[in-house]
Amino acid sequence: MNHYLLPILAAFGCAIGNGSAAILQKMSADKEKIVGSMDARLLWRLFQDKPYIGGVALDLLGWGLTIYAVQYLPLFLVEAIIATSIVITALIERFVWRRVLRPRVYLAIGLIITGLIPLMLAASPEKAAPISNLLRGLIVLSPLLIGLTGYFLARRSSYAASISLAALGGLAFGGTSVIGRIFNFSQPLWHTVYSPLLFGLIASGTFGILLFSMALQRAQATVVNATMTSSQTLIPTVVGIVFLGDSARHGLWSLVAVGIVLSVGGVVLLALSHEVAPQPSSV
Repeated sequence: MNHYLLPILAAFGCAIGNGSAAILQKMSADKEKIVGSMDARLLWRLFQDKPYIGGVALDLLGWGLTIYAVQYLPLFLVEAIIATSIVITALIERFVWRRVLRPRVYLAIGLIITGLIPLMLAASPEKAAPISNLLRGLIVLSPLLIGLTGYFLARRSSYAASISLAALGGLAFGGTSVIGRIFNFSQPLWHTVYSPLLFGLIASGTFGILLFSMALQRAQATVVNATMTSSQTLIPTVVGIVFLGDSARHGLWSLVAVGIVLSVGGVVLLALSHEVAPQPSSV
């Protein structure tokens, strides 16, 4: 039972940490001048601000919890649970920053939470299937493609480019989940430092933080987190099912399909709900 319950609790812990981290990082990102390139010096400046440091600390904690969760659970369940981080972000913006959320935001939150139910019913704890060296190499090198695409998008100032940066950040963070799913700790443990997967894990996480921070400078925290989460959820889910042998309990793929559609649909709806009215002040 612990092989199922504890990883689920770890995934929810990651969601709470990520959702809170987005707010802290947004506070710091708003203080910095918007960068027009893939400038790693942005991270150096952000790390001078305590809220950002706190947000990254929560992200790192969530990262560790994710690596633990994906060792035992299929990616389609772990990523769907992590998607609830946008619910945390939205609620903090509502009650801390006193922003009025539109009815469709609450609908989106309801869809995400409802989508988790069939996914948890269908998920079965299991290890990832072995993969080819070619696929392993492509997964390790994927952060380079993400970084190159981010370099060109960072030079554009349109809203679409800003949202695309958030989506790329989601791909990078999703890559850490995929790598964590196939990662094996060597014996003795210190041999793990030589694994190309470890370098891919670090590169994916670094690009994810940088791209996410750049997107936070340009758009509302809930929108950026929702956009990031949609790509972070969908791509690893597909990779897990197609390549890593993630399967449904007793062949209940219909429940998986319903859960994915509801969860991703809610995330997309929340990402499109970027117009938020300020809380009216009392007289």
